[in-house]
Amino acid sequence: MTAPVYVPAGTPAEQQVSGDGDVVRVLASTRQRVAARAVDFLAAFLVVMGAVSPIYGFVLLSEGSSSASAVPWVTVAALLFGVAGPVLLRVGTIARWRCTAGQRVAGIRVVREEDGIRPPGWRRSFRRYTVPQSTSSFALITDPSEHRKDERLGQCQHDRRARTVVVQAQAPAAAETGGLAVLGSSGSASSAHVRRWEARERRRRIVLGSVLGVLGAAVLVAPTTLALLAAEPSSAGEPAFEVNTFYDDDVHFENAFGGRSEIYERTAAKVLDGEAGCLAGATTEVARSALHQAGCEGRIEIAFKTADGVLVSSHVLEFPDAVSAKNAERHVRAGDLRFVPGGPIDPPGGARVGDDGSQDRYLVVTTAVSPAQPDAAARAKNAFRFIHVPTLNVILWL
Repeated sequence: MTAPVYVPAGTPAEQQVSGDGDVVRVLASTRQRVAARAVDFLAAFLVVMGAVSPIYGFVLLSEGSSSASAVPWVTVAALLFGVAGPVLLRVGTIARWRCTAGQRVAGIRVVREEDGIRPPGWRRSFRRYTVPQSTSSFALITDPSEHRKDERLGQCQHDRRARTVVVQAQAPAAAETGGLAVLGSSGSASSAHVRRWEARERRRRIVLGSVLGVLGAAVLVAPTTLALLAAEPSSAGEPAFEVNTFYDDDVHFENAFGGRSEIYERTAAKVLDGEAGCLAGATTEVARSALHQAGCEGRIEIAFKTADGVLVSSHVLEFPDAVSAKNAERHVRAGDLRFVPGGPIDPPGGARVGDDGSQDRYLVVTTAVSPAQPDAAARAKNAFRFIHVPTLNVILWL
């Protein structure tokens, strides 16, 4: 096969025809190569994010030991795919279609230097990728400079080692396999074929670029969107829980221990920062004085209701140190705090149980009140235990 004729980007159409019938290829411009590299970075980013996403799914959504044991395997597989995915994406697309996603959007192709038509194939594509793409780590900056210095073929170091040339996309021959349509041909049939091919190729470039752009924007915007949605109050009237209360995040959940369990409905939750929040929950002057002297720094207030109608309220008070928390524990009783956020301290009921306890910098105060019913005291105690004990025995991260 006769060696092709390579002409610089921007060569007029009438000069893109060889009088000897040789294949004429127009070299890719610097702008096209930079744009292609930028789009390829975006495509690689999407591949990596797609590979890493299962890690978050398993870690954050897994329940039970069987799911948790699969997390390391999922992590290893995802990381391997995240590393190998962009490599295979770049090498495979060039070997098969002569272009990456970014090069397709930019309208350029990678071809063999000796014929200017055939794709490089797997061996040259791997060689082109594995060879250092420039003498610097900043290929996106140094490659354009290296490309412009080669006035004959516009090759970078990886092109020269792999014997490939980056050229502008050109319509294939209409009547034969292989070869290219002559862009400067005056024949009406050939011109119509070239116009149809260019229109089809332009549509495909626009679609591919739009898809990558939308996906990239969605990935970048998703964390902010999720954070905003999570911060909005629930439209269904359910409480918006803005703290870790150490129970299931659902409004309805079940706590179990020692062969017994209780089902709860979370009815309210509130975060009250600072001393003012602590004092707002105190219903007696004695409690206000004790909290003020101990230096209370904030309060989490949560209210629950069981299937038996038992009302449970838990307060997690934050202090500067464990000594202050212990001091407050000696003076503040369960009845000294509001039963529910802004509600009464003494709702009517058949039985009442409450307790408090301190740990580290925190004082946990919990009260349960049962309506008049059989075994009211036992029901109130059961509902109290499954809220108070877990809260008191965990490390509180506030």
